[in-house]
Amino acid sequence: MAEITKVEVDSDFNKKSSTAMEPKIAVLLAYLFSFIGGLVIWLIEKENKFVKWNALQALILGIVEVASVIVFSAILGWIPFIGWYFFSWLGWLIWGVAWILGIVAIVMSFQGKTFRIPGIASLTDKYFKM
Repeated sequence: MAEITKVEVDSDFNKKSSTAMEPKIAVLLAYLFSFIGGLVIWLIEKENKFVKWNALQALILGIVEVASVIVFSAILGWIPFIGWYFFSWLGWLIWGVAWILGIVAIVMSFQGKTFRIPGIASLTDKYFKM
């Protein structure tokens, strides 16, 4: 006989959110609008741990995106020869990878699961207080 596997859903996924939105929509907006959306949802949310944790992870991911573009493309990209050929595209590469990770987090949150982005999830756990 076929074995049925049960999908683990986060315990707060179906709970009420203080943002007056469904939890998955709040998480979508947090990741979609990078660090600004993450900051707004993180500050507004008071009840749902699933939404608040994902908003904080989106905030940290957005800060990494912006910092990588500024540091690698804008600052180090101006170094003659080495900067032009190596650093100028590296910031945009990190930005693209961060967007892909954000999309994966959105898709998993619509399924009720929490996607832990390596490195960023440990920072989120460190600063998450509720």
